[in-house]
Amino acid sequence: MENKTHDLSHGNIGKELWSVAWPMMLSMFFYTLYNFVDAYWVSKLSAEAIAAVSISQITLFVMISLGFGLIVGSGVIMAMHIGAENKPEAERVLGQSFVLSAILAAFFTIVALTFKEPFLIASGATGDIFKPAMDYYTITAGGSILMFTLMTIMFAFNSQGDTSTLTKLFAISTGINLILDPLLIFGWGPIPALNISGAAVATLISQFVFIVIALRSLSSDHRKVRFHFKNLTFKWQSVKKVLDIGFPASLTQVIFPIGLALVTKIVSNSFQEAGAIAFSLGFRIEFFAYLPAGGFGFAAMAMIGQNLGAKNLERAKASFRKALKYGFLGAAGLGLVAALFANPLIKVFTEDPQVISYASTYMYTVALSYGFLAALMIEATSFQSIGKSWPGFWIFLLRIGFITIPLSYLFTTVLNYPIISVWIALVLGNIIAAIVGYFWINRELNKIDLDKVPVH
Repeated sequence: MENKTHDLSHGNIGKELWSVAWPMMLSMFFYTLYNFVDAYWVSKLSAEAIAAVSISQITLFVMISLGFGLIVGSGVIMAMHIGAENKPEAERVLGQSFVLSAILAAFFTIVALTFKEPFLIASGATGDIFKPAMDYYTITAGGSILMFTLMTIMFAFNSQGDTSTLTKLFAISTGINLILDPLLIFGWGPIPALNISGAAVATLISQFVFIVIALRSLSSDHRKVRFHFKNLTFKWQSVKKVLDIGFPASLTQVIFPIGLALVTKIVSNSFQEAGAIAFSLGFRIEFFAYLPAGGFGFAAMAMIGQNLGAKNLERAKASFRKALKYGFLGAAGLGLVAALFANPLIKVFTEDPQVISYASTYMYTVALSYGFLAALMIEATSFQSIGKSWPGFWIFLLRIGFITIPLSYLFTTVLNYPIISVWIALVLGNIIAAIVGYFWINRELNKIDLDKVPVH
């Protein structure tokens, strides 16, 4: 698994984008498959168990997303140093990112476990969903240090343009989870049946293996930018640069799980558990739309960061435009496929006719806006890569806070419209926010002063 740092400041832009994006998309596919495997085996317990996993993950994502921005900030600064060919500082930022993620993980683990009951209730864990959600949440929150470390590693590889190693790591991790899930959920021989808790334990074990192998690769002599234990420290001036990018990026990330929780609450109040289960299935399938968004978004982040570090603004702009085009078309295509095969996909997880009906309408409407959702995500990532994360926060807040949530509440609670009205609110949020983001990011790219790029 030894790959050298990938110089993204030269060569054909489309080819370089694809070389970074496709392994990242494959990595995200494995991660999505990872979630599907969990959902599939947990669904054998009960429909409530599926909703329990989804709801508890929403709550955990809020916690983790608050720290995500600092990890993004470290990745952006690291990419800029790589582009500027400043290896010692790139390695120091790499070590510093692990220290910051450990501090954040300790803080958020304490908060997540201290307030677990109100967090779960606020996310929609009611009735028969609450107990299994609590079981899954407690174990996963207790091991959240692993998720923080895993995210740090992802950005360490991505900043170097080495996403092929990530693909191999996710393949191994997913394979382990695939084996452990049924063994730990249902038991086998001397292994006791842990039910929904088994899925959580399997997740932590597979994450631990991922981290061990990844750290060995990052420490290898064959790697240009390496992990050194001596760099497990931090310098305040550098941390401040990370915070300038990371704080608004954290808020941007946290909007997504909070938005999911609020929509789940609205749907649950108006359409009971069937509505909540349908929405949880819908956004699980939606993860496939994140493949081109994440792949080309992360590729754009690495390419824009390295090219700004190398003082090549025009190449950075061209990298964004191509990433946006490829991401939009790829996600739009996946959305069309998801809409065409909605019923077979949903029936993998449930046979409840009401859930199938609700989830099918979700796929027939929301899936057709996946291209705009991908564009929105790539725009937000590109804002972060130029060191300006606040616009990304505002376009995501526009999507969920000013369009989707108010309209969903108005349609269902005030006007008593059917559940498809919530899905239409989601579509409008995706389209309007993506259009606003497109004009905003182009304006910011044209205003960049290369002398102020934070690489020194």
